[in-house]
Amino acid sequence: MRLFLCEKPSQGWDIGRVLGATRDSGGCLVGDGVMVTWCIGHLLEMAPPETYGEAFKTWDLGALPILPEQWRMEVKDRARGQFKQIEEQLGQAKEVIIATDADREGEVIAREILERCRWRGPVGRLWLSALDPVSIRKALAQIQDGKRTEPLYQAGLGRSRADWLVGMNLTRAYTVLGRQGGHDGVLSVGRVQTPTLALVVERDREIEGFKPAAYYDLLAQIAVPGGLFLARWRPAGAGLDERGSCLDRAKAQAALARVTGAAGRIMLAQQARKAEPPPLPFSLSALQQEASRRWGMPVKAVLAAAQALYETHKANHLPQIRLRLSAGLTARRGNGGAGRARPQRCKGRVGGRQCRCRPAVRGLERCPGDSAPRHHSHCRRRGSGAHEPR
Repeated sequence: MRLFLCEKPSQGWDIGRVLGATRDSGGCLVGDGVMVTWCIGHLLEMAPPETYGEAFKTWDLGALPILPEQWRMEVKDRARGQFKQIEEQLGQAKEVIIATDADREGEVIAREILERCRWRGPVGRLWLSALDPVSIRKALAQIQDGKRTEPLYQAGLGRSRADWLVGMNLTRAYTVLGRQGGHDGVLSVGRVQTPTLALVVERDREIEGFKPAAYYDLLAQIAVPGGLFLARWRPAGAGLDERGSCLDRAKAQAALARVTGAAGRIMLAQQARKAEPPPLPFSLSALQQEASRRWGMPVKAVLAAAQALYETHKANHLPQIRLRLSAGLTARRGNGGAGRARPQRCKGRVGGRQCRCRPAVRGLERCPGDSAPRHHSHCRRRGSGAHEPR
């Protein structure tokens, strides 16, 4: 039997429907010669220091550093039932297809279970980033050899062990030293947490210690045969700050006196045609920032909405969220209210008159009165040539 190992139940049901495995057997789906099962995120976790020996049951500087020779994993208490089912299903399988998310963490979630259960049979990899039926069928037709993605597991394993070594050793060390100095409590240290906190503190101190200083800018309106253009003074020499701004009022006034009413010569003029690429899709963090800025949505609310779009509506894919926020999009605020960005009017002209339609949220069509493609799926052209909203 071929066993598909997914990351979460919703993912398992989506893949199971395409495979024809629709019979619910309690914790898995069964079909003709195929079985689909799932984890619930990470079923295993790194064992705590005290499992490596009696010396590590107390927090003592003399016992540090803790450097396991043989790393240990433990099944999470909440996941024991699901892990036992997967272990039994592996006993019935002849081949395992990893069908977790197509990233490093998804690889770790599946392979740490296979390692714990001592699976030595063939392993394939279903690599998909969307859960709609078309994407699933395409991925099923191109199942990869598991050896191609095993380096992702090794990378994830290295990351988790580095987190453990830094967190367990330095948290114990700083906590013991802190208690010796009179601090009561745990001083948590993390490989990512602590440098990030340091950046926040450093920036906060810069803000607290900021002292505003006046600087002087000089703009000149230059007349040329073709019209006017605005030029900015670029000061040099002493009296400048780290950004190159002039802090010397007398120096700025002297420059102003030199150029007022004077004739000059353009030494170099350059023109270049540049193409601006379309914006990239939103990452999760960028989407959360944009939603917070526009509608005040909390981070958790944006994550829940994106996850629902991925799992339920198949409208995007994680971890790189393919969403574009439209000017006419309505979103719920975190306080229960709703906010709507005002849609822009069409800038096209039909029959010499201004088009009054508004852009739609969905559908990219060419407005009859506009030379550029815009969102106008709600507009229609009447027989007389007039253009009006539906």
